[in-house]
Amino acid sequence: MQRAPNQPIHPQSYSQPQQMQQPVMQQQFVQQPMMQQPQQVQAPGMFQNPAQGQPQVVYVNQQKSSSNGLAWVGVALIFISLFLPYISFLGVEVTGFEMIEIVGDIVDMDSSDSDGSDDSGGSDEDSADLPAEYMFFGIASLMLGLSPIVFLISAIISTLSLAAGGSPKVIGTLHIGYSVVFLIVAALGTIDLGILGSISVFDFTEFGFYIGAFASALLMIE
Repeated sequence: MQRAPNQPIHPQSYSQPQQMQQPVMQQQFVQQPMMQQPQQVQAPGMFQNPAQGQPQVVYVNQQKSSSNGLAWVGVALIFISLFLPYISFLGVEVTGFEMIEIVGDIVDMDSSDSDGSDDSGGSDEDSADLPAEYMFFGIASLMLGLSPIVFLISAIISTLSLAAGGSPKVIGTLHIGYSVVFLIVAALGTIDLGILGSISVFDFTEFGFYIGAFASALLMIE
């Protein structure tokens, strides 16, 4: 290619080598799954505190509520037992409330008949000659006669304690302790009648007493 005279030479007039097209390194961003923060699931009894931004855990004592429920059942059984037979003698059944009335009448008779005279002479000698099983039989009979009053007082105190939000464990322990002592004394008070067999207070004790006696175990559960 001939150029005209005095024609300036422009650099662009020459064919420049073809520029090498460098591959553009495209930075590929791999979208990795973002680590999800564990979500705080509010369980029952968990509340969000807006001031601190942290959940507050409220503990509910379910064991106490269940134990109080069993204690109420024990109190109800004691009251129900007073409507049931405590003693059966020659086919005649006496309920707990009837025994309370009988004991009240006996106390009134003793208080009205007492004139202050001391007629206990010789009672010590008679009790010394009495066999031990007869003494235990008398003690067990007295405990059986007073048991409806003891159980009623125990049920009333337990009711007041539960209504106030307390625990009737102490009164339940005393209640069942009275029952266990009765069982031991009644067993020791078994009288041997020879060919007629044996007799004890257990022969006169009915199921109403046992329900009222061992219902106190529910008062001791925590």
